Order: sequence, then structure tokens, then C-alpha cells
Amino acid sequence: NDALFGEAGIQLGLITRDDVEFAISSQFNYSVILNGQSRIAQNIVAAYEPHGLQAEALRALRTQLLMRWLENQVTTKTLAVVSADRGEGRSFLAANLAVVFSQLGHSTLLIDADFRNPQQHLYFDLTNRQGLSTLLQGKGDSSPIRSIDELRNLNVLPSGPPPPNPQELLSHARFSVTLAQLAQRFDIVILDTPAAAKYADANAVSMRAGAALTVARQGHTSVTDMKQIRDDLQRIGANVLGSVLLNF
Repeated sequence: NDALFGEAGIQLGLITRDDVEFAISSQFNYSVILNGQSRIAQNIVAAYEPHGLQAEALRALRTQLLMRWLENQVTTKTLAVVSADRGEGRSFLAANLAVVFSQLGHSTLLIDADFRNPQQHLYFDLTNRQGLSTLLQGKGDSSPIRSIDELRNLNVLPSGPPPPNPQELLSHARFSVTLAQLAQRFDIVILDTPAAAKYADANAVSMRAGAALTVARQGHTSVTDMKQIRDDLQRIGANVLGSVLLNF
């Protein structure tokens, strides 16, 4: 039994618990990352701390999404993650949700559609010379989508260089066509969005996505702001699945 063998190794000081969890995860094709073994940001907790409380909460959210959303759909799934302001954990949640879906075996694409304050290329240690902005403008000489070697089934499309007209670019028909094409290639598509209370870009993204999930941070997000973005999303016809409250 690998688990019992691992416990013996821990007691003898030959290996660490992280080593055991990594070995077991590898045996079951479940992607995790050992601390110090990757340049991916430590806040990708679903990969670094798969047995921690935050990862458990993320998997619980994934289960709710599977039951309430994915099982009722027959087409490829696209989800926009929306929050009122910066610093509310939107990018953190989008990235970690993408990881937990990829760990389930779904071919997953994480798109950074936040041209104002992009974070996903920083989280996953990617260059940002090409990305969604160059794709929508027909620029670049290769696909800007990057597979994440350490995390099986996970792919990231960075934002790309900031365009001078972000709202117009995301409101253009080309974005809808591009999103539909990408949705045919992946089982799950998750979009990080700009701060909804500051920019209309988030509405443009959410309207074209199959669904939206709103995010609030305890002690940071006002009830008024949350109600406003939810009302705005519902007014444009976005399918708002629910809200997530982060308490870190």
C-alpha cells in the first residue's frame, strides 16, 4: 500500500508528506506541484495544496457547477468570473477553478480577458507578448495559447499587450466568433474579466460567455456593488449562476 509505505518513509525522515502526496497524485494522473519545483505562483492553491481547506472549497464549488450548470448543457461550457473591483480575488478564483476542472480530466482553457490589469500570465509564468488582444486583432505568427506542462489538461490564453480600445475589442463580433471557436476545442473555458464597477468590459465578456459567476471578498466588497453588478449582468441577459464569497 503506497500510502502506508509513505507514512513509514515520513516517520523515518526519508521523505516528506508533500513527496507522498505528489507520488500518489502522479499514480492517479492528478496534477499537483511540489513547493519549490515550479515558477507558477504559490496562490494557485489547487495545485500546491490539493488537500488544504481552500482546495477543498474549490472542489465543492466545482461540484456545484457540475450539478447546476454543466450537466444541464450539451455544448462546450464557457464561464466568466466577475467581481466589482480589483483586489477581490477574481483572478485567483478563475485560475484555481481552471486548475480543479483540469484535475478532473476536463480539457480546460483559462482566458485572461482583463486588458486593464492582467494577472494570469504572472500566475503561470508566461510571456505576454501575444494573447487574446493579438488574436482578436489578427496579429501574431503563432497560437498564443500555452499548455501548462506541470498541470495536465490546463491551457492558458494570456491577455496579450494592452490594446488602446479594450471595450471595443471585446464588444466586436470577432470576439464572439473567436470564443465560439475556442469553445469547440476545449471542454471548459473560464474567463477572467476586468473590474465590473470600473469598466463595461466585464459585461461585454459575460454577455458572450455561456454563464457568469460573481465574486465578493469579505470585508472588501460592498453589498451595493454586488447588487449592482448582478443587476447589470441580468439586464444584459447573462446567465448568473451564483456568487462566491472569499474570506482571505
